[in-house]
Amino acid sequence: MARFSIGTAIGEGFGLVRRRPFAVLVWGLLMAVPSVASLALVLPMLGGMFASMASGMSDPEQVHNAMMADMAQVQDISSLLNLVQLVVMVVVYTAVMRAVVRPRETAFFSLRLGMDELRVAVVGLALTVGICLGALVFVLLGVGIGFATWGLGEPYNWLIIVALCLGFVLAIWLGTARVSLIASASVLHRTFAFEQGWKLGRGRTGALFGMMLVLVLIMLVAQALLVGIGSAVFMAAAGGMDWSRILTAIEENPVTALTALFNANWPWVTLAGLVVAALHGVIVTLSIAPFASACRQLSAEVAPAAEEGH
Repeated sequence: MARFSIGTAIGEGFGLVRRRPFAVLVWGLLMAVPSVASLALVLPMLGGMFASMASGMSDPEQVHNAMMADMAQVQDISSLLNLVQLVVMVVVYTAVMRAVVRPRETAFFSLRLGMDELRVAVVGLALTVGICLGALVFVLLGVGIGFATWGLGEPYNWLIIVALCLGFVLAIWLGTARVSLIASASVLHRTFAFEQGWKLGRGRTGALFGMMLVLVLIMLVAQALLVGIGSAVFMAAAGGMDWSRILTAIEENPVTALTALFNANWPWVTLAGLVVAALHGVIVTLSIAPFASACRQLSAEVAPAAEEGH
């Protein structure tokens, strides 16, 4: 049976960051665009809501109507931006896969908007629905077992519940590992590679699951680094601020005060945004590239075997 190297797969992510740092930065910036747009659009509306509350207390009904209208508008914009976030996620994830399985296609930071992205979106939706249905069946089964064994009394009923919860998490992780190569296979083969990706994962669920655990540990370290850098930038920017005045302004209108705070410290905010975007790009690359690498390794092993079989 063909095998893949976990070390090579994980190293592919770090190698991609080293070889194409500007692409990684662009991927991170693209992932941040919907969040930044959401803040830019939603903060003024929230500021208007607080202003209406402060100025219209004599007419509660008018304040309520204005708040409901603003909240509806905020919800509509948030829903639209969530959809944009999903589209950007598909485009960036596909770009990372393309950079691994088709490394010669480097133009425009490996970003496209075509059939590859459509295939990854369809595959992602199908796998999400499938995993959710499987989780629902597992939950219903767990509820049935829980009711059937509740009469055993403590501590057995709680031990069974804990075991079911752990089994549920393990089953979701193993199921995700089992189908984790389908999206990359779709990019590699330029088709909806449900069958190819499923066959590539056959007999390798344990190895893929182990790689997922290693990646989780790497992501935890990267996120801790992200929080540390963000805290350091905040402390550097906060050193010369008049916090008594800032806190007073926040009590009057927190949105307006925070907006003014961002505007007054835009160099630090911009620097922090670039650092966060870069680290986000690194995290995305390290999360996606290893599975694309495993797909490429296994496809290279399977193809000669198939030719020999003929």
